[in-house]
Amino acid sequence: MVEGFVGAGPFKTIQSVCRSLAMKPPFHLLLASLILAGCATPFRAPPDVAQIKLERVDSPVIIVEKVWLERKSGPLTLKGYVLKRLRVNDTTQTHLDVTLFDGSERVLRASVERFTPQRIVKRFRRQSYASYSVNLDPLPAGTTRIEVRAHEGMHSSP
Repeated sequence: MVEGFVGAGPFKTIQSVCRSLAMKPPFHLLLASLILAGCATPFRAPPDVAQIKLERVDSPVIIVEKVWLERKSGPLTLKGYVLKRLRVNDTTQTHLDVTLFDGSERVLRASVERFTPQRIVKRFRRQSYASYSVNLDPLPAGTTRIEVRAHEGMHSSP
């Protein structure tokens, strides 16, 4: 058993300090673990569309970074972020092709969508990004896969 110091007065003994640290982790460690647990939690799709596979296809200008399905008090929405690649100056000619497929890989719906801001500006020491949001309601029956493809320029006519 470790004894306290003679004349320590208001100071705790070594034994009591060790006991208090063993029973109560420091507050900053608890806070850090809660924050990291929140960051590690993946985006969860609503249960009725959880089986739909989400795919990202990058372009030479844009990286499709995040894609998730969300339904907050209303319609089903496809949301996400795109990142500007390093050494790229202009993103204004880039858009997103959002395509919904069924189990046989037939196209159920296709749309051209924009991200905002359209011109992704360089941020000091931080990744340059923009966000997008696409209303999917009504979702075509049999949708099994949604592809978000970054694309530069115009589409060719058939």
